[in-house]
Amino acid sequence: MAIISGDAIIPLFGSGTCGIAPKAGSVLAGVYMILMTNMYLIFEFRHLSLVPINVATTETKGITWIIPYCYYTAIVLAFITYPICFYYLYCIYKRIIVGLYMYFVWIIFYDMANLIILVLTNKAAYQSTFSVSPLEWFGLASRIPVDCFWLSFVITYANLLVEGRSIGRMSLKPRRISRHVAEPPKFRLGMSAKRVQW
Repeated sequence: MAIISGDAIIPLFGSGTCGIAPKAGSVLAGVYMILMTNMYLIFEFRHLSLVPINVATTETKGITWIIPYCYYTAIVLAFITYPICFYYLYCIYKRIIVGLYMYFVWIIFYDMANLIILVLTNKAAYQSTFSVSPLEWFGLASRIPVDCFWLSFVITYANLLVEGRSIGRMSLKPRRISRHVAEPPKFRLGMSAKRVQW
């Protein structure tokens, strides 16, 4: 998230959001995704274990045969997410910009793929006694907005790295403000201000 002007990229939320700096938010995004993938796999394996029982009791109609493959695909995508998350955390440590953008693209693809898989599973479930758990819909509906929140840190941190490399400044710590300020902050009274009040 940035404003591109002339020679420089001006990152939005460059100083952080919700009290979290871009780098810390990027690290938390990777850790959050690993934890969410763990929970997602637990639920998906449980749902997959129920599929053969429910599908076997009904005749195969239409696209009901696709239900187990939808869960297999979701599980494979979740397993692919692990190495991408670990590589992403490594890229944060080493300041490799490509890894941050790769993670950003993967999470968008992963959420869209899970949405398509869930819609296909739900459509196929109408033709059998199997039904998609409301917990699956709730999990996906709550995960997508939270993913968008964490991705704002990822893209901000990536843009800060790009800007730092373009101007040759690799330190992302904010620069110190000059001591010679025309007007002192009103919320902080120093010794000189107290002397004036006497």
